[in-house]
Amino acid sequence: MSVNRKPSAAMCQLLADNLTRLRKARVLTQAQLAAAGGLTRNYISNIEQATVNISLANLEALAIGLRCSPADLLNRPTRVSTGPRVR
Repeated sequence: MSVNRKPSAAMCQLLADNLTRLRKARVLTQAQLAAAGGLTRNYISNIEQATVNISLANLEALAIGLRCSPADLLNRPTRVSTGPRVR
């Protein structure tokens, strides 16, 4: 049985947020990341706007372009503790 499934909006937004954060941390433009991953700038923009469902092959291409693991693009960020609360 073939079912055309779509990811949740939350999953698309998680990918979008992680992609944007990692790209900016590496001081890359969308065009530079696109060139490094063999994709188009418009496609990178669409991913960062959470409007496309990407394939595993493209997830891997993004990871290669960002020099990270594919999991880094899908992991929820961990909260960083700023120390004990002072009252």
